[in-house]
Amino acid sequence: MARIPYPTRDALEEEAAVALDGMKPMNVFRMMARADSLAPPIFDAATRLFTKGGIALQPRWRQVAILRTAGAMGAAYLVSHHEPISRRVKMTDAEIAACVDPDEAGWAALGAAEAAIARLATESTLNVKVSDATFSAVRAVLNDREVVEVILVIGLYNLIGRMLVALDVEVEAPPGTTPSNA
Repeated sequence: MARIPYPTRDALEEEAAVALDGMKPMNVFRMMARADSLAPPIFDAATRLFTKGGIALQPRWRQVAILRTAGAMGAAYLVSHHEPISRRVKMTDAEIAACVDPDEAGWAALGAAEAAIARLATESTLNVKVSDATFSAVRAVLNDREVVEVILVIGLYNLIGRMLVALDVEVEAPPGTTPSNA
């Protein structure tokens, strides 16, 4: 059970309620809506990541960044929702597992670009400061726009993941099952 209750639509400011209406009925969005005026721009940023033409970063690289960020934080909610999205962008189960696993030895399942992004996500999430070696590896495979976008993806999912973990937001359970925590 989440540490604070999910808001009812009636308890939200109108802007947050309208923004929440445009999102999938997921606990992550319900909990974010509790922040009222902060929620709509976060919803918009998250939506743009998955809209065709929203960002230049390849969907596969976006998913590597999200999964590795989630794995570094222990954000099971994010992992559970992004595993199927990752499969849709042709990531294998081994690649998905490698992104979630903190052991760099498992990153051998990833290509050079994906491993560089995984390292960037790990360092940025755990240390904030990114080493010169990691930044150089990312610059070798991404253009300037993609570098900035992947860093913003990592930052956005740090924001979302930290909220999920701190508030113990439950993964939505299929009917007849028990939810699990962030």
